[in-house]
Amino acid sequence: MRESESSSARSEDSSVPKPSGTSTYPSVAVLTVNTNGAAFMAEFGESLAKVTYPRYRLIVVDNASTDDSLQILKRWHPQAVVLQNDANLGFTGACNRGLTYCLDQAFDYVLLLNSDVIMEPDFLDHLVASADGRTMTAPKTYLYHHPGRLDDSVGEFDWTRGVWKQRILGKLPAPDFDQARPVDSANLSCLLVPSGLLREVGLLDDNFFIYYDDTDFVRRARNKGYRLWFVPAAVIYHQKGATIGGSDTPFGVYYLTRNRPYVIRKHVRSPLRRTLFWGYFLSGRLMRLIEFLARRRHDLARAMLLGLIDYWRGRMGKTVEREKWPSET
Repeated sequence: MRESESSSARSEDSSVPKPSGTSTYPSVAVLTVNTNGAAFMAEFGESLAKVTYPRYRLIVVDNASTDDSLQILKRWHPQAVVLQNDANLGFTGACNRGLTYCLDQAFDYVLLLNSDVIMEPDFLDHLVASADGRTMTAPKTYLYHHPGRLDDSVGEFDWTRGVWKQRILGKLPAPDFDQARPVDSANLSCLLVPSGLLREVGLLDDNFFIYYDDTDFVRRARNKGYRLWFVPAAVIYHQKGATIGGSDTPFGVYYLTRNRPYVIRKHVRSPLRRTLFWGYFLSGRLMRLIEFLARRRHDLARAMLLGLIDYWRGRMGKTVEREKWPSET
């Protein structure tokens, strides 16, 4: 979080109530970021209210929302702790404020959870049961609007090309997808993290603002010896792209373009692999540019070129906002 912005942020509730349930269960902070999420907040709040795990507390970091999303959520969770920001700090900035708060409150685990998901009532029971002080856990994630089809929330990341090794988005789960197992990477739509990991590894890299911050965070944790465990018995449903508009928008194209070479630069030391990445990446951007122009999506073409330019200029963090990118048809 930027120092100038964090000094103006304020907490609606300066003290957290004791989590419900018995002390035999680890305490879990369910941390979600809200930015004008009224369209899906009622369903999220109702779903979370049905969760059977007895010892969790909802922590909401609000990015200066102007709709009634917080009021909707509080109908379902009146005891939620709300940390309100005076400006949109992005996913990374808002998460880091929430994570700092959770660490101060000494929760055993933090569950990073998108507000555009709904959950099976026992999902958190399964995640906690498979976690420990050295293990992060991730659920099986289906696409909300495509029943039975998978979201690309876990898998193996290709550090030469900067993409998932196997693209599972929109596919039916293979038989082995019902097997609990270690995985290489996961996104932060739903990830249970032991608090000790946050103290050792650190928070999210605010240079990302959004996109690839999860890939970076999990890689840093695994470099420190932490495990990532896939728990298929824990099931959620994700309205992919609902919170930020999706990847086929100028906002999404810009940050995906800018941040992908940044995450490779952070973690790939081999000059050969970096060269291979740039060959693959730039050829792919050229094909996308041709596609955008053929579709008369000049806004997407400009966003992609600006993302490349800003990466090379070292302009990271919050540089453009979603509202500044009107779509063209």
